[in-house]
Amino acid sequence: MKMQSSINLLLIAIACAGLVGCGESVSGHTDDDGHGHAAETAGRGEHGEGHDEHGEDEHGEHGEEVVRLTRAQLGEAGVEIRPLSGGVITTHITLPAEVGLNMDTVVHVTPRVPGIVSEVQKYLGDRVDRNAVLAVIESPELGEAKIAYLQAKQSLLIAEADLKRQQTISENTAKLLELLSEEPSLVTLREAAAGLRIGENKGRLLSAYAKTKAAEANYARERDLREKNLSTEADLLAAQEAYNSSLADYFAAYEDIDFMYQVRLDEARRAAGIAKSEVENAERRLHLLGLTDEQIRGIAEEPGADVARYELLAPIEGRIVEKHLAPGEKISDDQSVYTIADLSTVWLNISVYTEYADQIREGHRVVVHAGDRTADGVVDYVSSVVSEGTRTVSARVVIDNSDRAWKPGEFVTARVETAEVRVPRAVPIEAIQTYEGGDVVFVQDEEGFRPFPVRLGLRNDTNVEILGDDLPLGTPIVVKNSFLLKADLGKSAAGHEH
Repeated sequence: MKMQSSINLLLIAIACAGLVGCGESVSGHTDDDGHGHAAETAGRGEHGEGHDEHGEDEHGEHGEEVVRLTRAQLGEAGVEIRPLSGGVITTHITLPAEVGLNMDTVVHVTPRVPGIVSEVQKYLGDRVDRNAVLAVIESPELGEAKIAYLQAKQSLLIAEADLKRQQTISENTAKLLELLSEEPSLVTLREAAAGLRIGENKGRLLSAYAKTKAAEANYARERDLREKNLSTEADLLAAQEAYNSSLADYFAAYEDIDFMYQVRLDEARRAAGIAKSEVENAERRLHLLGLTDEQIRGIAEEPGADVARYELLAPIEGRIVEKHLAPGEKISDDQSVYTIADLSTVWLNISVYTEYADQIREGHRVVVHAGDRTADGVVDYVSSVVSEGTRTVSARVVIDNSDRAWKPGEFVTARVETAEVRVPRAVPIEAIQTYEGGDVVFVQDEEGFRPFPVRLGLRNDTNVEILGDDLPLGTPIVVKNSFLLKADLGKSAAGHEH
């Protein structure tokens, strides 16, 4: 509405100029006129003279080209003025591109075990969370692995119980052997050994020790009797032989038991270690078949009917873009049955024509357009191979797709910014107008706004370079809505033709 009001204002000003004569300004007052005398000043011209009989107007005898607008009119028209300065011209190449899946986030789901599909829980197009159940498979191989795991767990329980028992026997045996080394009396020995549980070795040691003590006492008695000539030499020798024999039996039993309880403890430790290793190996196999730690811990509580149940889980969060299984179907462990894609990012695959291939570099900024949608990114990969089918080089950009606005498979336009050039003079594209067959900008001076011819250099969608130094830096330039000034000049010229 502001723009239309400005245009209407200009048309009214031009009409008024035609009605009141050529002594008034075409476009109203200048910025310097605050008292309504601009028309009079403009009518007098440069030397303060009025129009002659030939009807000379405000543009002068030779068609002086100036537009005068007050500050209020500038504001109404939305005209912006900016001093001429340097800038950066970003050059770009516009190329066709196709949106594709980000293949770094695409997962092909393959079951770890062969079997028969019993349930399908997720379908094409479904969004899934990580570890969501996609399908259920009945797998004999998995059932066998679970049974082997349960057996290994049972064997470990038995081995650990035996180790614990053997540790108790070993501790008690060591205490008994230490007690025997002190050569206690039978009464003391019987009382101290009453609470020591060591199995059959306890009776063997105590019996051997008791026999030794009895033989020793008999030998001592026979020796006393022999000294008193109350016994024969033969009786003494027999008692001595019986004592030596029982002593030998006792030491043999002592050393045998001292050695064997250590051996049996070591054997129990090895058996427990082997049983534990078998459980760990059974767990590893279940992990290889795709079971989680939580699932493995729950095997012992599973109903017998679920021993072969295998749940195919989603390895990532995303959307199912392919599905290749149905209930009752037999599948193998090398068959991709689902494809899941994380669509939070997509690839922009740009087809770079060979003549531009040497201008596209990794790191270049890219802006992609499709309808009213735009996105940006940077080139992160440029192929070194020319496609035989399209004779183009592929360049890739990763585009954020959090709002799922970009659909894999759609064709779009990509603008690749190839270079940034700093130039001494640059203006916005809309500051340039075509006037009398050439490019001009409107410059502001003390009288108003005049078209100034310019030569153009580098340009992009927003800015253009001005060549040469005809326009000094800092010159006020109309950078917005300059077409209104051009329209004013055109109408003024048409209204004053003689």
